[in-house]
Amino acid sequence: MILAAFAVILAISIISCEKDEDVPDTTITLDITETDPMNIGETLTVQVTIVAGKVVSLKYYKIVDNVKGTAVDVTANVVSDGNDHTYTFTYVLQDGDDLHTLGFEFEVTDGKNVVNTAAVLVNTVLSVKSSFIKYDWRITAQTWLGLPALQIWDSLKVFRFNPDSTYEVDLSADYASYTHHFCYWVYKETPDNGDTLAVLRMIRRLLTGGVASDESYDFRITAANESEMTMYWDIPAFFMFDIERTFKSQPKGQFQPYGTEAYEDSADIYFTGQDCGSVDDDLLTID
Repeated sequence: MILAAFAVILAISIISCEKDEDVPDTTITLDITETDPMNIGETLTVQVTIVAGKVVSLKYYKIVDNVKGTAVDVTANVVSDGNDHTYTFTYVLQDGDDLHTLGFEFEVTDGKNVVNTAAVLVNTVLSVKSSFIKYDWRITAQTWLGLPALQIWDSLKVFRFNPDSTYEVDLSADYASYTHHFCYWVYKETPDNGDTLAVLRMIRRLLTGGVASDESYDFRITAANESEMTMYWDIPAFFMFDIERTFKSQPKGQFQPYGTEAYEDSADIYFTGQDCGSVDDDLLTID
């Protein structure tokens, strides 16, 4: 009886060992670990290859500035052939992705509850739209009919464009004012419009006699990089001759909306009930 029991145990052990030997150590690999510089709107494609006896789960995480986001479970999309498992990941780069360090981490859990990971770093090209957000901007030159036309108060303005489509202007302490309430900026690329790369619209509210009304100005961007942009401003009052402006970027630093804290507070008071929420919705779209 003892010998028979021993024989059974030995046979089970041999079978278990054979099964364990059939199960490979789990690995996960990507066909790329770092991309070439990519533009907003382009599609990232990553081929994920897993060797494992069983894939219990496969998840991926978007990592922005080294902060891991919420897990996305894609186990159902894994294609398996024995111990070989594959998954094709695609992602279209979104507005704002170029303002951060971007990556994706893939996490596989096997039949033994062992977790393995692999990651890809996404290199991006800063878009013109994101350049507005990354830096503060100043008017450094302005010409009309070929003549210099930059006024001192315009040269002192600092523009700050926020990711939520609002913008602010530091008018400087010397020219502080609350006559205008700075509201929204709208950006549209126009590659089929001659030499105009894009259109920038700045929308503000003008306070006159205690009543606010909308004002908007469109600027045709004809040359742009993250350090300098050339824009043309069509104003009917100037007989349809374009005013050319040069904007240059500067690192974000000290910034006081309206020029002084007192004028910023005054704007909030005087525009109560007539603030940016009253802007005509049609202005928020560039045709």
